[in-house]
Amino acid sequence: MFMKSYLKLKEEVWDKNICSGCGACTSVCPVDNLYFKEESPIKFVCDECSCSIAPTENGESPLSAEFCKTTLYDVKCGACYDACPRTMEKKIHAESGIGRTISQYKAKTLINVKGIQDGGVVTALLSSAFDEGLIDCAIVMMEDKWTMKPNSFLACSKEEVLESVGSRYNWNVPILQALREAVFDKKLNKIAIVGTPCVIDAIFQILASDNDLLMPFRKSIRLKISLFCFETFLYEKIVEKLKMVGVNTWDVKKLEIVKGKLVISLIDGVIHKFELKGLDDAIRNGCKVCKDFTGITSDISVGSVGTEKGYSTMFVRNEWGQGFVDRAVLNGYLVVEDGVELKGIEQLVKRKSIRGVVD
Repeated sequence: MFMKSYLKLKEEVWDKNICSGCGACTSVCPVDNLYFKEESPIKFVCDECSCSIAPTENGESPLSAEFCKTTLYDVKCGACYDACPRTMEKKIHAESGIGRTISQYKAKTLINVKGIQDGGVVTALLSSAFDEGLIDCAIVMMEDKWTMKPNSFLACSKEEVLESVGSRYNWNVPILQALREAVFDKKLNKIAIVGTPCVIDAIFQILASDNDLLMPFRKSIRLKISLFCFETFLYEKIVEKLKMVGVNTWDVKKLEIVKGKLVISLIDGVIHKFELKGLDDAIRNGCKVCKDFTGITSDISVGSVGTEKGYSTMFVRNEWGQGFVDRAVLNGYLVVEDGVELKGIEQLVKRKSIRGVVD
């Protein structure tokens, strides 16, 4: 019987430079065979001269420590392959438009927390859910306020969610690296996940899979919140751009994409603008094949496009997501209104759909 291993994933995704870097494959691997370069100091011994060597880097994709039980012992697995949303079996989502919605709101939080971005909707939703015990953890991104370096963060309380306020999802980071810790180390079973569309699509694939090795994850994931995303940038490359204009990471107040430009606002009020066309080397290759701007496989999608300053656009995609929104409103964490301007969103959806073509 043919069994898919990480080698099949490598062939269809990594070698084609379409890996999103979400971290799903590294989290679900039952033997910790897969990892990203920066997270492991694993070395191997060269057979010829006994020197210590590092594994070969494969672009922006994960690496293998070469102890996959499928390739070594024919043990049935395929967890990494089944969790990936970009294999030949699944490819990239072809659905057009903003996806299915049952509600469209402009929304803002009623929580007074320093550093909240846009409408603070995600913070409000998670805080309300923690208060009621609807979730026992949330996988989010935590950004070092000094270096701006991003990391996957497992928030296990409302207070820890508030610590992550202001983190920028402009960076590409394997957010799902914290998923294994949540499920197997901490035995949590009411997990919320916040991420860009590629991250949420990986979770969708895990939930849709019948692979027994993914069952613990399927049983534990409760809520999927997607953030609007046209593309994300490699942290190291943006830091290089900042240095070129004499900017330190600790001087940056906000990064945002406005009308085809990366706008960097500093704490002293100075603003630097970079044309996106000149930042191709800073965009992850996997972003260049993605068609999904709003996160069509999420329960709730949130973004700043389509509403005025101080609000966020929120698309509720199913009754499950609506329940979380309604309770956040009832608990006084969130206010929702009609009046989303779809034109700007639809333009970005169209642009990304045209760009996201895979051979």
